[in-house]
Amino acid sequence: MKNILIKGSPGTGKTFLARAMAFYLCHEKLKIDDFSGMDIYSDLESINKFVESEYCEFIQVHPSMSYEDIVYGIEIKANGSIDFSYTERRIKELCDRATGKSELYCIIFDDIYRTNASVLLGNLLYAMEYRNQSVELIDGNTICIPENVVIIFTECKQIYSNSLDYALRRRMDYAIELSSDRTLLEAYYDSVLSLNEKKIVLDVYDNVRNYLMRNIMQDSDKKVEDYIPGHGMFMVDRSGTAYLILDKIKQILIYQLFPYLSYLHSSGILSGNLESFFDATKNKINTGISSLNNIADIKKVFVNSGSVVTPFSLLDSKNYYTSTIIPNDCREHRGILECVIDAIILNGILPYDVAYSALLTNTSVASVESSTSPTEYAAYIVKEKSADKFLYQTARSSTTKRSPHSYYSRTSARNTRWSAHKDTIAYSFSYKDGTKDEVYFPLNGFRSHNYSNNTPIIHPKSNAANIYPAVYRLLDSYLRIYETNISLIMGSSKSYKDLNNLISLEIKYLMALHRELKKYKGDSDKLKFFGSKIIMLQTLWNSVGSDIFVDEVKYNNLVSGKTVFTIDAYEDMYNYSARTRKILTLKGVIKMTDLKEYQNIMENIGVRQMIFQGPPGTSKTFESKKFVLKQLDATAPALSKTCISQEDVSNDLIQYKLTAKDYDDPSSSSKLNTGGWDLVQFHPSYGYEDFIRGIEVKAAGGSPSYVSVNRILGKIAEFAQIAAKSSSTDEPKFYLIIDEINRANLATVFGELIYGLEYRNSSVSTPYEVNDKASGTTTKDIVLGKNLFIIGTMNTADKSIDSIDYAIRRRFIFIDSPADRNVVIQCYQNVSGKTDEDSIELLLFDAVQAIFEDERFFNDEYQKSDVKLGHTYFLRGNSIAYREVIIERFVFQVVPILREYIKDGILDSIEDLVSIENSVTDIKATLDRENQIKLLAQNIMLYIKEFGNANKNGNIINNEYIGKFIENLCIEFKY
Repeated sequence: MKNILIKGSPGTGKTFLARAMAFYLCHEKLKIDDFSGMDIYSDLESINKFVESEYCEFIQVHPSMSYEDIVYGIEIKANGSIDFSYTERRIKELCDRATGKSELYCIIFDDIYRTNASVLLGNLLYAMEYRNQSVELIDGNTICIPENVVIIFTECKQIYSNSLDYALRRRMDYAIELSSDRTLLEAYYDSVLSLNEKKIVLDVYDNVRNYLMRNIMQDSDKKVEDYIPGHGMFMVDRSGTAYLILDKIKQILIYQLFPYLSYLHSSGILSGNLESFFDATKNKINTGISSLNNIADIKKVFVNSGSVVTPFSLLDSKNYYTSTIIPNDCREHRGILECVIDAIILNGILPYDVAYSALLTNTSVASVESSTSPTEYAAYIVKEKSADKFLYQTARSSTTKRSPHSYYSRTSARNTRWSAHKDTIAYSFSYKDGTKDEVYFPLNGFRSHNYSNNTPIIHPKSNAANIYPAVYRLLDSYLRIYETNISLIMGSSKSYKDLNNLISLEIKYLMALHRELKKYKGDSDKLKFFGSKIIMLQTLWNSVGSDIFVDEVKYNNLVSGKTVFTIDAYEDMYNYSARTRKILTLKGVIKMTDLKEYQNIMENIGVRQMIFQGPPGTSKTFESKKFVLKQLDATAPALSKTCISQEDVSNDLIQYKLTAKDYDDPSSSSKLNTGGWDLVQFHPSYGYEDFIRGIEVKAAGGSPSYVSVNRILGKIAEFAQIAAKSSSTDEPKFYLIIDEINRANLATVFGELIYGLEYRNSSVSTPYEVNDKASGTTTKDIVLGKNLFIIGTMNTADKSIDSIDYAIRRRFIFIDSPADRNVVIQCYQNVSGKTDEDSIELLLFDAVQAIFEDERFFNDEYQKSDVKLGHTYFLRGNSIAYREVIIERFVFQVVPILREYIKDGILDSIEDLVSIENSVTDIKATLDRENQIKLLAQNIMLYIKEFGNANKNGNIINNEYIGKFIENLCIEFKY
């Protein structure tokens, strides 16, 4: 197979398969039909290495790419002067390398539909078909594509005008069409999700597919299948617990899939009520995550009477342990284990189902063999009906006759907490799926049995000897499960990292206690020592959300290894002063990401580009700057203010702004350690050479000097790379804010860096050769590191610009920035010092929003959230001249935008609004707030539609007229 075409709808894995195919065909020498069953995910590292090797050229096609860029053409080198020369480009260079070799080489053209393929490829079309034949180039040189070069094309079947013509299609030796595949999605999650968990994902996939099948607008030119989101849109990194995986799926739905569907809707391709569909889909995911924990509640009950034990609380168990068990030399064996089980159930660290399956019934942690069914085992709890199967016998002191006992007994012991009740305890489980309540007896007999291979058995004959390994193994397993799950979800969060370090110290402490037992001879003395020490395990005896206080210096020294770990050093860590106190907060292992933790979301789903999208006046640029400030300095003064202004954020951000000096001399910049940011605004004439790399002209001594240089993306990418290489711990983060990102043609502006957005840390070849400070070489390559994040803002009401195509869209997450009534209220209350909501700003805001809710005025072909005017036009800036400010904003900002909406067909009315204009007095006289808003909205609609014309009294509706009306509103409503 020499020429291969992979085509398919969005998210079906075309690029993923092309890269894998290149590796298996050329490096592994497999036949094309032999690797269909290969586990590509296990070979990803090898695939990446091959694609970046000399044997492969990956070409990200973009609209401004030409034949001269990739085959053979004039190269401009600017190094003081400009030199022009015909130069071999990437395709000819690879063909030259491959000529005469036995190895196989590969060229991948990704997204070939982005441009006119016949123009781009030119005489390569002939060379593709007639291998080993020379094709003449422009200056008399030739190119020949040898037999050992495989060429792979990917094509997206969707909204693009460039389709592959017959001249290219007929040269394909092999073509494969990918579609959204449910079976691939199911197989992807086979090893990490249970049947019930997988069903949640597949149900959501089916719902999305069915919704699109029902609501795609029927058109002879459109195929419904071309718009179905591929299975790749539902695939996330599979590491972590099922809860975390489902949470990541929820994030990708909200921030990538839903915006894609909204895009189809606004393009006239999709109909239906999207908002209700989105709500239903989110609820399904929410219900699904909740339903993974089928145990609804666990109560403590008396075995014989069946009555509920009160109180059953973490504090009660901890107090009993410290006030009774420890002072009595830890002789109450049942009580020790009972309190530990209580703590695991009650502290909220692990969901009930995880505690149940991973610890309390896990026979690899502790196993008691049934005396009646040798193949049946139990661990720390067992169902009541099975308890009698687990017996052991002991000899009485006065006779050789043996007496039966139970590991899971319903008999009250002489020295237990419940001896006065003449009863013993059990745990009653209730379930969410209607399963009948079940009672579980805890392990309370401690004769010799298995605590797994690594169990530190002290002595096999006494209860005192065996309670130790039983509790030790339970605590060790608990801490290791906790540590594993926290490490999977902590990301770059400092609070989670601190907690993870604390858990690691507790594991060391538990191991140190075991080593210390060698100093004690008797079993009782050993248990007394061990039992009295485990109360120091803070993550066991405190609940989720609790604050743990340590001495910061002692803690840091133990974590770093500066202080040698000992039992005393660990315990001394909790001796602190007010000056040295450090707070660690306990967190559970189910971390449902806050849907405003955008940094975590980007890192969770592996998409490091984000766009704040919304209509005019929704604080998109402000929110992007505030987001960046929070990442670079979470303690910045602006972030603690009740009412944060643009100026506050800008003042705190200024110290992190990358300057020309930073870019010119990175080694002396403080931002290598702190991270930094920069900002650019796109516009329709903005191009690749303005954004990534280009030729800079300087006038030195009256003569022009030309040099190839990095532009803003190239500069910040280079700086981020240097910072990553110089960092010994966490890589500092860098942010490029792109204001009005959709006003430029993104496919052209990003060029081949479209590939780099997804495949971070991969080298991407550019047309310009620069002196790269990160590598210390002169190179055409550019690398976008994982510590670089791109934050865009997009005005969704701007329909005069080209849409963002899907290949770029799926490389971003989209954050909605809607009009927010609460912001208007809070700003008014903060500035005025009042607690009411009676402001002219809120009255006008509500009236403008009401226009979009009125079917008489709003064109439902548009998404309301795309065009509803934002809150920033209605914010009170000071407590004195607020009337003048709101009048000026309304007249000179709000009215012009609404008039544009009239011109664009977003707003309109067939009614004669002139005849029903309402006076200020009429509006005030309508005591019902809803009716006041309705009448005011009707007036505003009249003013924007009939601007420049006369009202029913003959007055011209102009800026002065509208301003006077707003002023009279203030007077009438006493604002």
